[in-house]
Amino acid sequence: MEPRRIIWRVYHTISLLHTGRLFRHIHWRGDMDIAPLFGVIINTPSPPPSTLVFWRTPPVGSYKINTDGCVKDGAASGGGIIRDSSGQCIRAFFSFYGDCTILEAELRAILDGIILAQRLGLSVLWVESDSTLAIHCIIKGGGPWHVQATLRHIRHLLALDRNTITHIFREGNQVADLLAAEGWDRRYYYEYSSQDLPRRHRSLVQIDRFGLPTVRGL
Repeated sequence: MEPRRIIWRVYHTISLLHTGRLFRHIHWRGDMDIAPLFGVIINTPSPPPSTLVFWRTPPVGSYKINTDGCVKDGAASGGGIIRDSSGQCIRAFFSFYGDCTILEAELRAILDGIILAQRLGLSVLWVESDSTLAIHCIIKGGGPWHVQATLRHIRHLLALDRNTITHIFREGNQVADLLAAEGWDRRYYYEYSSQDLPRRHRSLVQIDRFGLPTVRGL
């Protein structure tokens, strides 16, 4: 228990961990000044480059559904918007799902959007979501057992050889994100027409229509 020997062992152990690349930048948070005393050189990682995210209008004669899911405090909700080839809102919705996972919420929002579009008599659909996992489960299969019924229903309604399903970053999916949050606040299902869409929602729709980008990575 000699102090000098304890200090040496601590120094030696830290040096070994650094040499074995087991220390990362985050491990030295708040102790950057003492890292060089152990021979540890901290290279501050550079932030990822910022990119511009655009929402794209669907081709003429088709309709685009953007959806999003939300889970807060153990409760889930979803929302989505259907737009035509000019970017005009056809219909928007939000819904409350209660106790479920974020993947289930994302898939249920997609399903609600497809059902709404078909109820309105709209065909040739482009479905877009910011959930890569939900899209992968629809296209490639797989996923946990509790979402299989929802996946089967989506595949039954969505002809993947005719319709399209793609990923968009959250920054380009802001209208659906706002609607999903509204579903969590309101705790029921509701639909907006193009005429009664709230002002903030209309502003985001106009931003998308004009092709204005959102910056990702700042």
